[in-house]
Amino acid sequence: MAPPLIPWLGGFLLLLAGQVLAQQPVQSRPAQVLLMRHGHKDPAAHHYNLSPAGFQRALALASVIPACFGRPTQITTFALDPDTSKNARSYQTAVPLAVASGVNIRLDRSSLQDSRLSGERLRADPALQGGLLVLFWEHRHLPALAAGLGWAAMPPIADNDFDTLYRFTYPQGSSTPLVTRYSQSALLDGSQRCSALTPRARQ
Repeated sequence: MAPPLIPWLGGFLLLLAGQVLAQQPVQSRPAQVLLMRHGHKDPAAHHYNLSPAGFQRALALASVIPACFGRPTQITTFALDPDTSKNARSYQTAVPLAVASGVNIRLDRSSLQDSRLSGERLRADPALQGGLLVLFWEHRHLPALAAGLGWAAMPPIADNDFDTLYRFTYPQGSSTPLVTRYSQSALLDGSQRCSALTPRARQ
């Protein structure tokens, strides 16, 4: 027969373990993530800059994104080559929003090698807990980025698609986002309405 102390001690340890697990912090998640390709480019041009139409769209997004989704907590772009300016369009698209919101742009240096890993790191970044993350990316790497953010089903982005904007929100306790697809031009002309803002995203 076991001494009475042993069952009591075992029950106490199980109760203590349950309390410790209950007190574990909830994994951080942004409240919203916006993913989009860089602005329009001229396929006949021999440079890495936006076309005039792409630049005008970037200027327009600087107004519509805060109005629809709130002030960004962080703006991150696909990496550019500092020597050749290759992939500069993602950064160029982000500049008007950064100027309008007062948020510095972060270039993700790992995006060239592994955009999925970039997404995983951003999704778990505690600095983005409850915030709004805005991502401007190179279109061929967008599905990998989305997979890292928890959505493995993003279809390839067409070469001529400069209009689609994806919004991710994460249900409580889930690492898989709810995905809403928007047309930038429809948001700009008011034919598509944007969703309600989260409290922190309004700040």
